[in-house]
Amino acid sequence: TRVSSAGDVERFVLDTPITRLGRLTIAPDGAAWFADQTGYGVTRLKDGVFTSHQIESARGGPYGIAVTADGAVWATLQNGNQLLRVAADDGTGKTFDLPRGGAVPTDVAAGSDGSVWFLQFRGNRIGRFKDGQFSDVEVGQENAGLSGIAVGLDNDIWFGMMRRASLGRLRDGRIAVFPLPRNNARPFSVAVDRDGNVWYADISGFVGMLPAKHAGAR
Repeated sequence: TRVSSAGDVERFVLDTPITRLGRLTIAPDGAAWFADQTGYGVTRLKDGVFTSHQIESARGGPYGIAVTADGAVWATLQNGNQLLRVAADDGTGKTFDLPRGGAVPTDVAAGSDGSVWFLQFRGNRIGRFKDGQFSDVEVGQENAGLSGIAVGLDNDIWFGMMRRASLGRLRDGRIAVFPLPRNNARPFSVAVDRDGNVWYADISGFVGMLPAKHAGAR
């Protein structure tokens, strides 16, 4: 479903009988891409046409998805503990094994410098993949229930902390925590708008926003 800035609603019927969708992202060319866990692949919606790219995976389909500036599609394979790259030109896929076993990668986001950032749900870490190398930062000693990741205007990395009712920010290797006003908030997905405001969808039924003037503090 697409909702325009004027409030007009447009729906696109999927061409598969059963689809368990993962995350969705918008590419630089305006195409919508989504992860298809049951279809074992990633799908592009452009000008009303669906184009699917299936992958070979014995452990399950992708969940998180992001598109870099060069058009390459990145996705996470939770059960395979891998990142997946789908080439922009021919749709071929390549997987990259995470160095930490059992990390369970979930959400993924693309940085302006070509970095691929991703959450490690069980590892309680923020991972980075760039120039063929992995690195990561531990969020804390207790599992924060990481969910949702976005790259901000100054390349700050924002993410939800469902078990702490907070948003987190990674800047220069340091984690800052921003408690949300509702004690039982569960921020499931995160986005940063062009003004630097940080938006989050609360799985308990709310949408919230951390204003840019507060997001840039500390």
